[in-house]
Amino acid sequence: MRALILGAGGMLGHDLVRTAPRIDLQPLTRQQLDITDTAALARRVTELRPDVIVNAAAYTAVDRAEAEREQAFRVNAEPVGELGRIAARTGARVVHFSTDYVFDGTASEPYREDSPTKPVNAYGESKLAGEEALKTSGADWLIIRTQWLFGVNGKSFPRTMSERARGGLATKVVHDQTGRPTYSHDLAAAMWTLIAKETRGVIHLANDGQATWFDVATRVFARAGRPELLTACSTADFPTPARRPTYSVLATSRLEEPGVRMPPWQQAVERFLEELLEDPLV
Repeated sequence: MRALILGAGGMLGHDLVRTAPRIDLQPLTRQQLDITDTAALARRVTELRPDVIVNAAAYTAVDRAEAEREQAFRVNAEPVGELGRIAARTGARVVHFSTDYVFDGTASEPYREDSPTKPVNAYGESKLAGEEALKTSGADWLIIRTQWLFGVNGKSFPRTMSERARGGLATKVVHDQTGRPTYSHDLAAAMWTLIAKETRGVIHLANDGQATWFDVATRVFARAGRPELLTACSTADFPTPARRPTYSVLATSRLEEPGVRMPPWQQAVERFLEELLEDPLV
């Protein structure tokens, strides 16, 4: 199998390369191939003739997207549809990553793959538009929705919490937003399994268990031996340009079909911290 990875230089892209099986892998960073350059994208796909195209390229600045809505759609929406049309012409399957932010967060139980979508911010709207563009492109596709991503190769909430705890900084963290923290390493490894199982359609993929941001921070500060530095607060105490879903837990029961088991988020955070502390410069 030959696989092309777009956005290979990002946090998720880095782990997609690191966890890849022994295949003909073609990882390209944004500097090597910008997904918004559709002419270059078509040329490279035609040259490489991949069996699978994994799209890890995305605009992820949630708050900035409120002021840069056009840019968010330019990366997260239109090029995804074009990628699908290119893939359809060359016979490639597209694996695309999406987000819990396609939901409004007003549910009282985890969101299923077929739950009604209703984004509450520009970022979520752009990601949902990308999903719809891929679905109607004519390509063979798999859309993986995930959430609360963290990894060693980039900025993330657990990394920031670790830096603040080790720096002795008093920190307030919201306790009224609930989701499923997901380690990019685990997400990447599971994606390769889904590809091998030829999974298609929309599937939710996240580490096991749910938590608030305060729960995650509590674990990180305890690991650093500085729990006294942490205080809980509400979302109202920290207004942001973009609204966040209050409860956006993804239901992952569909993972049982291909037999994918994701580790608990607590274990994932511990492994992340171990790797981060082994090499704090990553």
